[in-house]
Amino acid sequence: MRWFAYNGDADGICSMVQWGLVHGIDGNTVTGVKRDIELLKKINPENGDEIIVMDISLARNHSKASELIQSDIKMTWFDHHLAGEPIVGLEAHIDTSSDVCTARIVESYLGVKSDWAQVALHGDGLSEHSSKPEFKELGELLNYNGYGADLEDLHFHPDELMRICLESQTPASFLQTPTFEALRNGFNTDMENVDSVVEIDGVYMLPNEAWARRVVGVMAHRINSTGPGPHVIAIDKGDVLQISLRGRNGIGEICAMFGGGGRETAGGIDALPKDEITALMNEVNSRRSV
Repeated sequence: MRWFAYNGDADGICSMVQWGLVHGIDGNTVTGVKRDIELLKKINPENGDEIIVMDISLARNHSKASELIQSDIKMTWFDHHLAGEPIVGLEAHIDTSSDVCTARIVESYLGVKSDWAQVALHGDGLSEHSSKPEFKELGELLNYNGYGADLEDLHFHPDELMRICLESQTPASFLQTPTFEALRNGFNTDMENVDSVVEIDGVYMLPNEAWARRVVGVMAHRINSTGPGPHVIAIDKGDVLQISLRGRNGIGEICAMFGGGGRETAGGIDALPKDEITALMNEVNSRRSV
């Protein structure tokens, strides 16, 4: 039996579609909202099973991955986030370069050029590295659909959306589907609320409402395009803040200092105690002046 564990955002979905177009996706798929990272905990393989992981932080799954490898489970990992210590026996294809997303890594591994990798670049806020600007809206919308506190916040379950993309075969064909129109309409409705959000003391603060939980990722990438950052976008969840951080470099490192994670240009902290926001902003501001 083959298992697939993949992030429910644009990069994870586009990586899976590329794999599916070449090898198929027979087996079990495990995914969730974008911040549902520790997906290996949801897999219970048997002897002889294989696991393929796409766009999930190895650092956040390190203990479980080590346990599975030691149980002789074959595992192949594609990702661009911080990985932690290497695991002997794990086939890892991990590149944390700031101009790479997981779908580009999968594209290289498969040896098949794909427009889905270009879509993924846009979804990850890496539009300057894409040769297909016509897919920017699609990348943003696939990424937008992955953001939420839980699956009920999303317009489509990520696995359903991935399979519709796979059935469409090309991004150009997906643009003609009712699914694309539904994403576009939902996004436009949610974005009507964004104009009221302003930066205060270096933080863009959003309310803990469904529209905000859905748009926070795209909003963060768009803010990041206005300057080097780091840029801080937060959702107020009462005693804690959900943090999205964007910038040119070192973002995953900053988030890891406060219990989060990420990659070179983007990262997040799921639950930052409010009394730690000053320490976070001190770190952010020290890097803004560099």
